[in-house]
Amino acid sequence: MADTKVDVITEKLRQQILKGDFGTLGRLPSLRMLADQYDTARETMNKVVQQLQAEGLLISRGTGGVFVAYRTRLPAGITARFDLYLKQQGLTPVETDIEKPSLVPASPEAAEVFGIAEGTSVVRRYRRQGTTETHYRLTENFYSTDLVDEAILKHMQDDVSFDVLLAIKAKYGKAVKYMHERVIGRLPTLQEQELLKIIRNSPVLDVHRTSRADDEKRSVIMFSHIIYIASYFELSYDYTVPYWTEEKQSNKR
Repeated sequence: MADTKVDVITEKLRQQILKGDFGTLGRLPSLRMLADQYDTARETMNKVVQQLQAEGLLISRGTGGVFVAYRTRLPAGITARFDLYLKQQGLTPVETDIEKPSLVPASPEAAEVFGIAEGTSVVRRYRRQGTTETHYRLTENFYSTDLVDEAILKHMQDDVSFDVLLAIKAKYGKAVKYMHERVIGRLPTLQEQELLKIIRNSPVLDVHRTSRADDEKRSVIMFSHIIYIASYFELSYDYTVPYWTEEKQSNKR
C-alpha cells in the first residue's frame, strides 16, 4: 500500500526532529507555518503532529505551542523512588495526589492479591508523577491496614512524596524482595488521556505489580496499578530458560 501524504510528511518532520533542527526541547513553528513549509493543508499537518505526539517525539502545551519532547527513555521497572530517579537525570520531579490517600474497599483484584475478602478496607494512594514539563505515569498503590496504620496514612496525606515502603521497613522490618508483574499494552482511557495530557492514540503500558517480602502470598507489602506513557519508557527483563538444557534435549532423543 502506497504511503499517504500524512505518512510522507510525518517521516520528513520526524527526521528533522531527530536531527535536532528544532533544538533539544525547542518549540516548533505554528501549524500554519508548517503547513506552508510542507505545502499541505493545516488539517493534514495537524494529523502529522498528532502522530509524532503519539510516538513521544512532540508534546503539546496547549496555547503555549508544540515542543520537542524529552527523549531519554526511562525504566518501567523498580526504582526506590521515582521522583529521586528523575532528579538524578537532571529533571525537576513533580508529584500530585489525584485523590487523597485513604481507606477504600478492596477491589476484586486487590482482594485476591492480599488474600482478603472483597470490600475489606485497604489503604489507597493515587498519584500522577512526572516533571514540570511532562506527565510520565499514574501510580495507584494499595497497602494492607496491617502495615499502613493511622500514623503512616497521616504522613501520606501530608506529604505527597512520603516513602511508605521505607516507613514500613523501619516500623515492621519488612522490605520488598519478590515482585510479580503483569503488563498490558493498550490505548488510554478518557480519564487517563485527561490526567496525563495525551492524545487518544498514544499507547500506554498498563502494569499490575505485586510486591512481596518473600514468595508467600500472605507476605504482600504493596499492590500497584501503574499507567506509563509507553513512548517514554522501556521494559527490560532477564529470564532463566529451562527448555533447551542438555537434560531436556536428551529426553527428546
